[in-house]
Amino acid sequence: GRSSKKYEEFQRYCKNLPDNFHILDSSIKFASDPSKRNDYSSKSLSYDMEEGDTSAYDELVGVLYSQENRLKFEWAIGSVLENKGADVQKFFVFYGSAGTGKSTVLNIVSRIFESYATVFDSKSLSSNKDFALEQFRTNPLVAIQHDGDLHRIEDNTKLNSLISHEKMMINEKFKSQYAIQPKALLFMGTNSPIQITDANSGMIRRLVDIMPTGTIIEPNHYVELVNQVEFEIPAIAEHCRKTF
Repeated sequence: GRSSKKYEEFQRYCKNLPDNFHILDSSIKFASDPSKRNDYSSKSLSYDMEEGDTSAYDELVGVLYSQENRLKFEWAIGSVLENKGADVQKFFVFYGSAGTGKSTVLNIVSRIFESYATVFDSKSLSSNKDFALEQFRTNPLVAIQHDGDLHRIEDNTKLNSLISHEKMMINEKFKSQYAIQPKALLFMGTNSPIQITDANSGMIRRLVDIMPTGTIIEPNHYVELVNQVEFEIPAIAEHCRKTF
């Protein structure tokens, strides 16, 4: 029982165990990838990448984005699928007024990465809030914000460190601080122009802005295409991997 010395001995034993900490899920696993113990993997995607039809996706993004802008986000998606996202020190921002396709692509990014993606809040990152980095505690590979406002970033230290994948301290409620090296590639949609107050921050050269064509798709046809894209995800992922 707990009153015996055995329990105290067990507690002492636990305290003296070496720290054998490993970040889980630091690389993408596909549905049929074999699971090995030293992968430190707790999840996988629900699909395997494969060659296939992407006609709905091609029509959708072909109308909403120019070839040059489309290549930017496909390259970014491909880098994460190839487990090279942590080497890319860029921040991908979809800029444009409402209804021009920002959320359309961000939803596709979210569908491709499933549980490897998280949502983030750029506003809290650029403030000095204590728990601003809590959403990165599981070290996601992709972080998405649909409706961000970088109209005036006063302090972009945290955001800059995230984009550069520098070691950062995570402060979680009721836990002691610990360090992680974030791997997440950041994707954000915004309606307002981006203003970076510190010209020396390094963020300007890391920012990749993705502009829409402004061409709108007829609503009923848009819904048809979006529904069809659901079935094209494995082939879209393969296309993006090749683009990278």
